[in-house]
Amino acid sequence: MHIAPLPWMTCPETRAVMDVLNEDGDMARFVGGCVRNTVLSLPISDIDIATRHTPGKVTERLKAAGIRVVPTGLQHGTVTAVVNHEHFEITTLRLDVETDGRRAVVAYTEDWREDAARRDFTMNAMFLRPDGTLDDPFGGHADALSGRVRFVGDPATRIREDVLRILRFFRFHTHFGKDGIDPVGLKACAEHAGLIDTLSGERIRTEFLKLLAAPAPAAVLEIMETVDVLQRFLPGPYDPAALTRLIGFQTGAPDPVLRLAALAPERPEQAFRAAERMRFSNAEAARFASLSRTDITKTDDPALRRQIYRHGNALYEDLVRLAMAGGEIDSEEAGRLIARSRDWPRPDLPVRGADIVEMGIAAGPAIGDLLRKVETWWIEQDFAPARAQCLAEMRQMAGKE
Repeated sequence: MHIAPLPWMTCPETRAVMDVLNEDGDMARFVGGCVRNTVLSLPISDIDIATRHTPGKVTERLKAAGIRVVPTGLQHGTVTAVVNHEHFEITTLRLDVETDGRRAVVAYTEDWREDAARRDFTMNAMFLRPDGTLDDPFGGHADALSGRVRFVGDPATRIREDVLRILRFFRFHTHFGKDGIDPVGLKACAEHAGLIDTLSGERIRTEFLKLLAAPAPAAVLEIMETVDVLQRFLPGPYDPAALTRLIGFQTGAPDPVLRLAALAPERPEQAFRAAERMRFSNAEAARFASLSRTDITKTDDPALRRQIYRHGNALYEDLVRLAMAGGEIDSEEAGRLIARSRDWPRPDLPVRGADIVEMGIAAGPAIGDLLRKVETWWIEQDFAPARAQCLAEMRQMAGKE
């Protein structure tokens, strides 16, 4: 099969790398996501290259051609070439000698089919030569066009080689699948679901947030719950309907953490455990915990402003979206509240602790106490008093104390 070469294949940066690697013939081909997306007429983000050359030979040839080489994954046979800030990940053909479900001991090979046989899904096991010739040893082209996410060879074997492939199976189906999910692959995932407990939180987090970023992940998430995969790292119960409503309401780029809060709502303790299991960053964990405590209701303007001040505009608007997703308010009301938030940026208290020190009060707990009292008064006045009025109130409070 032949694909007419596209700009990403023929641009000077790509040609510079491929010409060096293929100087002696058929030694390097494109592989992975760039090939799959080309078949599906989707945008290309990363360009991965497979080669018969060893990492040492790749490095030697590229450096001789004046191309910068970064040893990004030598233990897996991978180096990265950099040309005009464009990155090309180049991996030597390999086969797995030994695996434990998380890491593999590999040996190099010059056999394209052997390398393809160790890949996860058929749509990821295609090779594309620089002239546009497509090599497809396992039917990935037909599977990609038909929306079939199918393991290469025996699904159970592929899963035992790398347990993360369970989550990748569902993630790929949310992004590329059509019609029903592959029953053979689903059965293997269900039978090996317990192995998810052996995965690191970081790997789970990366895959699951990518899954949540899909256009319509709710149906696949329900399947994951049915086969006891989702429960392995995210405590239930779940609300896929709320997730669907959120996706329908929200505009712009997908927000996986917000979607996660809609799927698993209002459960601070469970949210903490999930964030801990998936090794969220401190910022992600704090945001997820905040989103798990929705308290937005229909309000008049003074109460609305107090809520915005308490949460900040961005978090307040996310809480409004979650309230809509959960059925507490309708989409019209949610739109009105978000518009009001954007019309009223959260103000800063006009006075600081330094103002209290200048009044002659010694540094210590009394400064924080007085500042909180002034802030409470300022909020009760609906944020109207300016700095001069706040200073006057502060002096009056300090005098009474």
